[in-house]
Amino acid sequence: MDSLPEPEPTIERIRVAVCDDARAVKYFLRQVLEEDGDMEVVSTTSSGAEALGALAQCQADILLLDLLLPDVPEPADLVATIRERWPAMAILLMSNMPSSQLEKEATRLATDGWTPKANKPAQLRISVREIIAARP
Repeated sequence: MDSLPEPEPTIERIRVAVCDDARAVKYFLRQVLEEDGDMEVVSTTSSGAEALGALAQCQADILLLDLLLPDVPEPADLVATIRERWPAMAILLMSNMPSSQLEKEATRLATDGWTPKANKPAQLRISVREIIAARP
């Protein structure tokens, strides 16, 4: 009797939301994150308000959040709202500011991690995977 071939294992893709006011950054991040096939960008938004609306629909595992959004005078308020509504969602803070300052902001905001926008693509993917792996 012929046996059927084993099905290919299903890879659980990491669902990523990106919030950045620069269109070029969002485009670049989508290309970088989806390159290896284990991540899917499920939302790209340009403001804190847009992000909150999109996050309610997209069921992201992680949000890549620009620290300096024009409609977000205090990032702590946005992070607190996200934590309250989606406690299981990880947050990776991004910025062009010096790493030492970005790290302090990420600590102050209690995000899951931080990355300079100028980080190497492979390192960005590693950071996302590590944050997701560390989440309960």
